[in-house]
Amino acid sequence: MELRDIAHLTSQNAGSFEIHTGNFLDEFYRSDNEKRKQMVEQEPAFYPNLALHILPFLAGMAEKLCNDYNLECPAWVYRPQYYLKEPVFWMEAKGNLRLVLLVESPIEFRLRNIFTSANSLTRV
Repeated sequence: MELRDIAHLTSQNAGSFEIHTGNFLDEFYRSDNEKRKQMVEQEPAFYPNLALHILPFLAGMAEKLCNDYNLECPAWVYRPQYYLKEPVFWMEAKGNLRLVLLVESPIEFRLRNIFTSANSLTRV
């Protein structure tokens, strides 16, 4: 599975983003660095029915994983369309949870105005 597949599969079933992201991460963590680089290399396609934050989240995820594994980050993640004008809080967080996400969200997501937990890419 490649990162771009998450966008495609999610466009077919809006409620499946977390499942496909988890499957991608499981494969990414099992792979060697050459395979990991290939998995994030291709830019996801735009699908009109995707929520506005999905592609920026995938760009942040690709950048974070590349930084964590010392991989060359693909140029597509820095394109302007992957930076949101309005903030998005994961899990539609409210109140104190928003404060937690503001503080602990990885920089690769914060730069894109996406606020998620520090362990959002962790798998067990």
